[in-house]
Amino acid sequence: MSNLDSTSIDGFSAAVSSGADEAASAFERAFGTTIKIKAGEGKPLQLGELGPTIAEKGLALALYHSSGGIGILIPHSTGLVPAWCENPDATGKSKLATFAQEWGMNLVPEDFFPDDNKAALVEDLQYSLNNAQPGERAAVLEIFLENSEGVPVSVYLVWPLREPGGLLLSAEREAELPPPPQIGGGETERFDSFSPMEFGEGKEKRLSLDDLPGYGRSSLKVRVPVATVLARARKPIKAILELGIGSVIQFDKSCDEPLEIEVGQTTVIADAEAVKVGDKFGFRINSIFLPPERFRKVKVRLEGEYHIKQNQPQIIGKAPIKSLDSGEY
Repeated sequence: MSNLDSTSIDGFSAAVSSGADEAASAFERAFGTTIKIKAGEGKPLQLGELGPTIAEKGLALALYHSSGGIGILIPHSTGLVPAWCENPDATGKSKLATFAQEWGMNLVPEDFFPDDNKAALVEDLQYSLNNAQPGERAAVLEIFLENSEGVPVSVYLVWPLREPGGLLLSAEREAELPPPPQIGGGETERFDSFSPMEFGEGKEKRLSLDDLPGYGRSSLKVRVPVATVLARARKPIKAILELGIGSVIQFDKSCDEPLEIEVGQTTVIADAEAVKVGDKFGFRINSIFLPPERFRKVKVRLEGEYHIKQNQPQIIGKAPIKSLDSGEY
């Protein structure tokens, strides 16, 4: 396994070449545009050498991995970023999230498959890339996208990023944030979250997972097993012991019904359909639903009830055991 730095340029170039067709299909599903993808030259990152198109509006994809973040930058001048990306509705946000996930799986080496994926339109790609804090041995791979007319345009794959979330923060959005409060002699206190009304009177900020305090975000790193359940059946132990090679188990579920996505071996959170991701198997989520809430009734203890129970004799079978000290034997 190579490191997530400039020594892995060949691995990224090979991943882009092998996943180009699947990534092109994902682009068409998200934006309705047919393209072709080809890997270009990879080299150590020098921000001044990325060209003037990097200092403009564009679509930024932030891919999170434990070894460091990975960014994909699609400049607006390519003509491939639709206008709805600036203010996407619920469907648009879902498309962007799915697009980021599929590109992360198809254009990144298997050793660095992202744990999380996000996408957003930012006002200045270069500013956002600086916010993401590229590592000392960062690298960039130029990727050529060709539209139906065969005109190639450049997008950029950059890694590693110390703060991949900063890639989605543009100068305009950062300027909207209120200045942190001053404490004492000019010292600044940083807060991990903002209150819903912190952006001025009557202007409410919609909170997200990134707005949780540090101790809350740490719980999001807990790993739980996620499984795809094709079908379920209950059989007698005798029937299970009689299973052998070539045995056929019949299920009530038909082959065209959606799969179940199960978390923690007990809770079903979504249904999905099977998809092919390169030479691997995956699933596309169709709908998500919350698990049923569970409530346990809390019994209120009456005054003096604890002492009453302490004085009751212990019971073995049906015969009470009375203390010898009481004289009752």
